[in-house]
Amino acid sequence: MLLPLSVMLVAASLMLAFAYVRRLELARGARFFESERARLDARVTAFVPRLVLGGVPLSWRAYLGAIAHDVTHLSIHGAVEAIRAIERPLAKLSYKLRISAPRTGAAPVSEFLKTITPERAREGRS
Repeated sequence: MLLPLSVMLVAASLMLAFAYVRRLELARGARFFESERARLDARVTAFVPRLVLGGVPLSWRAYLGAIAHDVTHLSIHGAVEAIRAIERPLAKLSYKLRISAPRTGAAPVSEFLKTITPERAREGRS
């Protein structure tokens, strides 16, 4: 329960921070780190077509593909492990709540069962 909540809070905080920074940029009339962002945009814009169309050597493409595969695999594996870690306690809690819930509409217990239940408890069978 704590992990999804913390992820949600971090995501919401980052979205609010982005909106705040964007508002500051609009009020200021210029973007923060304009020259660095323009230089990085130019590099990415020049590199992506070469990567897609084959201007990058095959060994680099294979290496980048392997890195992308590993990152994807590790992130999905981590997500599955996190879901399993959350699922186990919730399944136990669900079972405990289901077992301890009062039975409504159940048939009344017979006198015979009422008489043998204390004996079974003493014997350790119930």
